[in-house]
Amino acid sequence: MNQEKDLDAKNISYEHRRKGDGHYPSIISTKIISQFIINKMDEMKVIVTFSGGKDSLASLLWVRNNLTKDFITVFCDTGWEHPLTYQYIKEIRNQLELNLVTVKSKKFDGLVDLAKKKSRWPSSQRRFCTSELKTIPMIDYILDEVNDNILMIQGIRAAESVKRAEMSKQCTYFKYYVQPYGKDKNGKDKYHTYRRKDVLAFREKYSDDLLRPVFDWSAQQVIDYILDNGLEPNPLYRMGYKRVGCYPCVMASQQDIYNISVQDPQRINYIANLEQQLSSSFFGPDKIPSKYYKGEYPLIGDVVRYVKGKHSTGSLFDDDVATSCMSYYGLCE
Repeated sequence: MNQEKDLDAKNISYEHRRKGDGHYPSIISTKIISQFIINKMDEMKVIVTFSGGKDSLASLLWVRNNLTKDFITVFCDTGWEHPLTYQYIKEIRNQLELNLVTVKSKKFDGLVDLAKKKSRWPSSQRRFCTSELKTIPMIDYILDEVNDNILMIQGIRAAESVKRAEMSKQCTYFKYYVQPYGKDKNGKDKYHTYRRKDVLAFREKYSDDLLRPVFDWSAQQVIDYILDNGLEPNPLYRMGYKRVGCYPCVMASQQDIYNISVQDPQRINYIANLEQQLSSSFFGPDKIPSKYYKGEYPLIGDVVRYVKGKHSTGSLFDDDVATSCMSYYGLCE
């Protein structure tokens, strides 16, 4: 679990400013892009991952403004997004006339099916939701349908978490198939292994460059850039949500849980019913203090009562550690 340190995101302004007033880090200069990529642009397929969130949208707009309008936009559908996010993605596709590709798991019919087959919900320690519903479908798409040199564009910012700050602005997409990302308990190097043979064969034939255009931007700069380009960010941000991905994420903030409980209580009831079916709690034991629930894990009803109680006392954020769903492949926001 990665603790957010993006403190500037707490006071984001969504008000329109005069176009051209924005000042963005030098990363928007194509100077950060290697000369190799610039020379090979005509021979590469540019792929922008788009979640419906602000960072991926700003990255998409940066590509349109600085690189090319001829790119593929890929949305990884978990089947667990907010209805407004699905609607927003369609609106952005229509407004910008995007070549939008939606990829889904070939093995699981969305998050609920995944949880049922695993007999449990994912957690901060076992985030199989990201790997099964986003990472694997994306890798399958590249290997099975793209078959070309690629330039992957990700909306990842260093300010989001300590782990993300350790990433690079520019590297290769399949980096951890050839470079270890850590050590196992025996001290041996660990690599990514899914379809390893196919990935290595792909890299022998094609390039797999990766670029994170908004890596050095603040949350406010991201919002300003979207507004300067005549668009609105996902409406969920204005509704008070910190995350606009899964509805909700198993690592959702207390604020997001409170918002759902007030704005869409039926969603809470739906998850409560699924908890009974699976005999598995949606949230982990660290979501709220143990004295506020019975048993090993809190049920979603326990969590809702806790956040509503904290909201009524004005102390909702006292121990609200926002988390970032972490993936090297940058598919969550």
